[in-house]
Amino acid sequence: MTLNKKINTIFIRALNKFRILNLFNINGAISLNKKTFKIPILQKIGFSNLFMSEPWMIDILKIVLPIENKKFIDVGVNIGQTLLKLKSVSSEIDYIGFEPNPICVNYAAKLINENNFDNTLIIPSGISDKNEMGVLNFFSQSETDSAASMIEDFRPDQKTFKKEFIPLFNLDSLKNKINLDSISILKIDVEGAELEVLNSFKKEIEEKKPIILIEILPVYNAQNVRRIERQNKIQNMLKDFDYSIFRVIKQDDILLDLQEISEIGIHGNMNDSEYVMVPKVKKEVFKNNCQQRLKRN
Repeated sequence: MTLNKKINTIFIRALNKFRILNLFNINGAISLNKKTFKIPILQKIGFSNLFMSEPWMIDILKIVLPIENKKFIDVGVNIGQTLLKLKSVSSEIDYIGFEPNPICVNYAAKLINENNFDNTLIIPSGISDKNEMGVLNFFSQSETDSAASMIEDFRPDQKTFKKEFIPLFNLDSLKNKINLDSISILKIDVEGAELEVLNSFKKEIEEKKPIILIEILPVYNAQNVRRIERQNKIQNMLKDFDYSIFRVIKQDDILLDLQEISEIGIHGNMNDSEYVMVPKVKKEVFKNNCQQRLKRN
């Protein structure tokens, strides 16, 4: 990052410290994987992109992209955290993102325009197993709450700050509008609605065998019957489609390992909530790529 960009970042931090960043629309910058990206900040929205979380995802992308580098589907764009990491590794891959929160959609469109990203499309909708008007439950006052869920009572112990209506579509309803051929990687980060998304993508998973990057939050204990049932349905579906499950092992945001497991099980560790689901036909090359990448780390 150049000196001017560093000074600009310091200035933006100062605006945030004095609680006046929300009065400005300003551009910052971030360096990811030796590439620099413009980060629009729209009345504070986008500020967190200056301090990118989950940098280990770049290593995951470096492992999976060499296997297939055709089309990346991102279900749960939020403010483009995964999009930035993906573009830092491959500027050529086609990207289609689904996001139901209109504030996030507006920001992601600005991010794409500022960086002149090619082959990049944002669909202003959530994905589910049926077409309906859904409800997005926010668990913080942030308009771009990354923990917002469309699953009612997904976090019964947390206060719901607000609810917003959102459009939800079954993937079959969109195929005549969006080119979904050649799906290589399917990333799902939907705060509890993974089962509905996977049900919607069933045909694509069975036929195209994409590598799946997915967050599945802990069930915590045996009394959480609903979460366990949903988790088991996900596992059974992927096993029926001949997939192997790899848990992302990380520490201090550094990728340590991709550990093959037979089942997700009951646990309460948020750090163990990220998985790579790999079709067995791609398993050996995936494991080889993983070993090579971890040696470099």
